[in-house]
Amino acid sequence: MPEEAVVRTGELLMQRLELAHRWYEGMVNPSTEMLEYLYIPEADALVREKSPIRDIASVWDAEVLGDFLNRGELRPLIERSLRHYDSYLVERDGYLILDARRLEEPSSIAHSAFMILALLRAPPPRRTHQIAALAAGILRQQRPDGSYKVCFEDLPDYGEELYSGEAMLALMETYRELREERYLHSVERGFSFYDAQYFGRGRVMEDTLVFFANWQSQACRLLFESSRSAVLEQDVAKYLYRMHDQIIRQDFYESVQRHPARHVSVEVACALEGLNDAYALVRASNDQRAERYHACMCAGLAYLLGLQCTQNGTERERGGFGMSLDDRAQRIDVTGHAASAFIKSIQNDVECCLRPEQYRRRSPGRLAMERARRSGYPRRNR
Repeated sequence: MPEEAVVRTGELLMQRLELAHRWYEGMVNPSTEMLEYLYIPEADALVREKSPIRDIASVWDAEVLGDFLNRGELRPLIERSLRHYDSYLVERDGYLILDARRLEEPSSIAHSAFMILALLRAPPPRRTHQIAALAAGILRQQRPDGSYKVCFEDLPDYGEELYSGEAMLALMETYRELREERYLHSVERGFSFYDAQYFGRGRVMEDTLVFFANWQSQACRLLFESSRSAVLEQDVAKYLYRMHDQIIRQDFYESVQRHPARHVSVEVACALEGLNDAYALVRASNDQRAERYHACMCAGLAYLLGLQCTQNGTERERGGFGMSLDDRAQRIDVTGHAASAFIKSIQNDVECCLRPEQYRRRSPGRLAMERARRSGYPRRNR
């Protein structure tokens, strides 16, 4: 193949991010003027399905993408969505949470975390009081051992493998904005628990490890960058490396490369998000893992590029990501994870030998709505 057929990775990813941005505009329901959860290309139909955590997180995803591309077309959507979820906020003992009755599910630290992240990225003016009051609610959920109780009500917890990292990320972003030490100290305690007492004791199942590692890596990279302790920085870096080394030892990326049909897009996108955060630390320290991590990232990028619809398919489908090689259904959170992975790969100057046949869209598969709903991590999780 001639040399000119090789595409510069950063340039290609920027093109694909522009397509993803356009895709978000097509995911707006005309009647609600808000993003929908699922699109089925074979029926050219948006599927309305209430998933508040993913819905709020998708507002944040749209903000991150728009900011990176310096595009403002999604701003009216973002402002409408934030006004909608503002009405869900209720005061409780001096802090804010989202109303469980409006959510139609138990209010949790994940709802608060993504509301914080969306508000921090929102157009001016900065809603500092709401951000601080939501963060105070998360701080109240931290147990003496450093873990976080997920539900605000006295209910059995669920989703700790994801929601703890999401909460820690929101607290770190709040710390970077408000510079209050209590947020940083909470994440330091959370890191110590989830490193030694959760991941370190084998409490993360193999099928959820990429999701756990993603959110923990995003939060702990910011902890690493904000720490004033060389010892803590070293401990945080080792924690990230242990998680991603384990994913690699389980042959996750080799399987993605050799057996792509066995995988779903959300797991690959989440794995690539978290690995980018670990890779940023590896690069900065000239760690020997850099080459191995880079090869894994290229395998993940090739997979995601192959799933993104670019030419074939419906007008609304273009720019989104299928659930798998034989399932064209597109879910709002998958595009958010994939776009984030692309952005971080650009920021990390990841350059891969990508050729057209590696990222060409596969043949359309059959309709699989139930599979799309269930693919990846559990229903309520982000």
